Amino acid sequence: MSRSSPLHMPNKPQNLEMTEVAPHGSGDFVVQPTKTEEVDLDEMPEQKLRFGGARNSVQMMKDDVPVTALEISKSKHHQVPKFIQSYANFVVAKPRFCLFLSVVFMLAFSAIGFIVRDDLPDFAKADKGFDARGTDISGAMRTFKTMLEDDICDGSLTYNPNGDAVLWSQWPECIDNDDDRRLTEDEYEESENLEFLKRQLQNAEMQKKVNDTQCSYSDPYLLKNSWYPLQYAFEATDGEDLFDTATLKSICAFSKQMYLDFHSGPNHYQYSWITGEACVARDLGFYTAFYYQKECEELVDADVSNFRDLLLECAPAYEAGTLKMCDSNVQACKDTGAAESTPVPRECWRENIVWDTLNAVVDTDFRKNEGKVKYTTVLPPYTNWYDDLFTEIHLELYTRVGESFGSAQLTGYRTGDKFDVFTKQLLFDNAFSGGAFFLVFCILWLHTSSGFIATFGFLQILLNLGVGYGIYMGVMFLPFFPFLNLVGIFVVVGIGADDIFVFMDCWKQTVKEFGEDGTYEERLGFVLYRACGSMLITSLTTASAFCANAFSLITSLKCFGVYCAIVVVVDFFLMLSYVPALVIIYEKYIKESPCCCLCCKCCTFCEIPKDPNEIRPMEKWFRDFFGPKVVIKFKYVWIGITICIAGFMGFKSTQLQRPTSSEFQLFKPDHPMEHWDLTIKNYINLFAEDEGNSGMNIDFIFGVKGTDNGNTWDPDDYGKTVYSDSFDFSSEANQIQLETWCDRFRGESYYNDPCVENPTWNYCRVEGEVCPMELLKHYVETSCEQTSNDPGDCFGDSCVIALAKIPERTTCCGLTYPLTDPAVMNQCIKELSTVTVNQFGKSPGFWFGSDGNVKALHYKVPTNIRGQAPYEELDTFYTSMNENMRVQKLLLEGPWVADVFARTRLDFFDLQRSLGIGAYQSAGMSFAFAFCVLIFMTRNILLTLLSLVTIISIVCCVVGVLVLDGWELNIMESVIISVAVGMAVDFVAHYSHTYLHSPVKDDRDVAVINTLKTMGASVLTGAITTFVAGAFMIFAQTLFFYQFGFFMMTTMGFAWAYSNFMLLPLMAVMGPVKKGGKTKVVQLEGEGDLE
Repeated sequence: MSRSSPLHMPNKPQNLEMTEVAPHGSGDFVVQPTKTEEVDLDEMPEQKLRFGGARNSVQMMKDDVPVTALEISKSKHHQVPKFIQSYANFVVAKPRFCLFLSVVFMLAFSAIGFIVRDDLPDFAKADKGFDARGTDISGAMRTFKTMLEDDICDGSLTYNPNGDAVLWSQWPECIDNDDDRRLTEDEYEESENLEFLKRQLQNAEMQKKVNDTQCSYSDPYLLKNSWYPLQYAFEATDGEDLFDTATLKSICAFSKQMYLDFHSGPNHYQYSWITGEACVARDLGFYTAFYYQKECEELVDADVSNFRDLLLECAPAYEAGTLKMCDSNVQACKDTGAAESTPVPRECWRENIVWDTLNAVVDTDFRKNEGKVKYTTVLPPYTNWYDDLFTEIHLELYTRVGESFGSAQLTGYRTGDKFDVFTKQLLFDNAFSGGAFFLVFCILWLHTSSGFIATFGFLQILLNLGVGYGIYMGVMFLPFFPFLNLVGIFVVVGIGADDIFVFMDCWKQTVKEFGEDGTYEERLGFVLYRACGSMLITSLTTASAFCANAFSLITSLKCFGVYCAIVVVVDFFLMLSYVPALVIIYEKYIKESPCCCLCCKCCTFCEIPKDPNEIRPMEKWFRDFFGPKVVIKFKYVWIGITICIAGFMGFKSTQLQRPTSSEFQLFKPDHPMEHWDLTIKNYINLFAEDEGNSGMNIDFIFGVKGTDNGNTWDPDDYGKTVYSDSFDFSSEANQIQLETWCDRFRGESYYNDPCVENPTWNYCRVEGEVCPMELLKHYVETSCEQTSNDPGDCFGDSCVIALAKIPERTTCCGLTYPLTDPAVMNQCIKELSTVTVNQFGKSPGFWFGSDGNVKALHYKVPTNIRGQAPYEELDTFYTSMNENMRVQKLLLEGPWVADVFARTRLDFFDLQRSLGIGAYQSAGMSFAFAFCVLIFMTRNILLTLLSLVTIISIVCCVVGVLVLDGWELNIMESVIISVAVGMAVDFVAHYSHTYLHSPVKDDRDVAVINTLKTMGASVLTGAITTFVAGAFMIFAQTLFFYQFGFFMMTTMGFAWAYSNFMLLPLMAVMGPVKKGGKTKVVQLEGEGDLE
């Protein structure tokens, strides 16, 4: 349907009187006359006859009769590239076909992810994928883990010198099914203690339970371990003291009621082997009553006061380490305690009551606060459970949080189903997206003035998510879909709505651009060229910002960045296919249909005026008020204010600290589960300890390459163990160096002597450390006459000599070290390994292949460094350890030496380091991508630099706000720093692109006002929709949703403010202009004309 009627202009020179808008002293804009010159309309360059939006600002006179900008613009056709115009003609000719193809594309790709893949996203293990990959630390840890699990379990590696893997099929790490509980690496290190190992091996079917015969207060194993599946805590209200009779009775009553309500089977609670009754919970009231042989209900004030005094009397010995947990030999504990430098009163030993109360029940400030208790915990003795049981307990405790019990309130708890609770909460929090969707839909309807376009446009936004999922899972076949990707729902709503606003605004403006007689082909071609050019800039910059996360060392961040980038790119292509067809269908067939109820005009403020010479009220507001009277009039003031704020926020953003807690936070801090993990447990000694008092170990592995060769996109892929080629340590030089390996670390400040740390541990030197060649030297140098089948009594270093004497033998004794015959050395290694396996259930550090030959060496050196130590301390330790190892490796010979690696439990440090590097690396890449896209699309260096300064200011302000709000450089903050660039660039790019196409090239103020008139409404509504989507997310309980919602709101606020009050004033002051010839002839649109 063609309604064009080109204005006929005579082919001869015309006298045109030019008038231009200039700022008046009052700050208003008035029309002032200028010079007159001869202009031949037909000979004027076509680019100078094309107007943008601010045509009411410029007027031309023909024979004393005003010639409107519309008439001049129509005297020459808009120059749209042929391929774009051809595509526009095709869409106008076949809109239903184009819409059909777009819908088929969206549905097909949405289905691909579910058709070709049968592994739906599983968010049950929410912390999966949030560790560093590809680093030296992760390579060492993952290699060590595959050796412990895969290689030992499949028999390719064994501690048995005969190569027999049967013994190690009982190794708890080999138990791998949903019902069984696998050892953590912490427990593995502790399992090297013989008694612990025996207990674990006897309970290989452990499945979250311990089959014990005594109550927890008589069982030292249960007392010293913090993995109890259920704990809950009470906190004093208004600074009061929990240690009063009424409060303790209330807590006891609550604990008993919990037992009655959730004791549905005989195997859930631990039972006393003496009375046959269920053990009671470990809490302050029970221990007070138990000490005085009473029931909790029988407590009187004197009992509570006396027990408090007893705890205060015993606290110094506990803090000094002389009051210890005792096993069955209580008398030996009493005798030892009396001889300590800080003597232990004998009444402190009874049944470990005092020790456990100070260790696990009252807070660490008990003594400092002179006996006042701020936090107290309750530890029910559950030994077995099922998921539904703890779900019921969680719901009960959650509803009771904040309830008063005397002078206490229930404030936090830990159950064994935190990740299950998180998965269910994710589904609930996603319901907030429904509210965000509804409000965004309403804004779309108001802005487009069409329920039809709003409905089907919003459908396209939602289907973007499905298309992105299909490409991610079905085309790219990425193995892992983290829950972090769900944040993409809110991202695409904001970005998709913003693109629709830009498209529809440009479409509405073509009515004035071409008049009522303009054809759909002309209008759509102009929209595709102008609006989609702006959207291309924002889409490229936003997608590149997300893609920058693909280079992250954190798997979840990589996946999140790629998924969101896919969604952004898909949205852009649908804006080229689906939305144009939708608009043409609406204009051709629905707009004037009397039976359509979805095309009602709900917002006259956004409506297209009937008079083509008029502009919409919102555009008029930006042109007549906001632009001249707010932005231009105070442009220098705005520049000063925004620069000062950005400078201060930039300074604050440099203070963003690395994370201080290794806890993987799933909920907001006020959630009772997070309150336990982040606050309460740090006040309880039992839970505040990290890897025990002895710190972590350094495991040196020889003969294996410590590399992370698994798929870094798959957190479950640990790769395969790669053994060194030609591993041979039999040379004399290597034997000498390996024999002194442990000695070289014993002199370091971080070394923790196990014999000093555990003075009652006889075989501390053999079990607390692993130094195989040192032990081999003693073994072969022991004379045959000194060997015996009875090692006798020993302690510490003497036990190394005692162990070297057994068994009575005639071989591998009385030899000179280093051994010169490799065959003899191999035989002696096997004999020594047989002794230690029989004596301790483990090898002295020699790991064998299935053929019985030594395949790897393992050294272990204990340290006093805790995994939760400050970053700087861990960094110093890691650097020192690596330097010491580097020096020692230089003394070894053989190609396998380069593969020697050290494994430490520095996963949290590795995460801190990776986040610190990755966040700023991703941000730098995002800035670089944004610069390249802007310079390529605008081809104007000055405009690009002004845009980049604005983007940097926005990012500084956003990060500065996060610092002021107490955020740390954790997972989400790392995402935010890089994504902030992509989200901040949208409005900046829209304004820059529009300024570039302004019809006025020699007057910055007029060009800025035209930019606001053309794009101000779209930018404002885009900011509102993204802000609204973020506002709904802050009501979520899951931390990631809340943080990203807060970030979206903050970013949109600063992005809109700085785009309007920094970028536009900068353009008005120093934006690129084009000087005319003799007179100030208005220079009309010409891309790249600005200087």
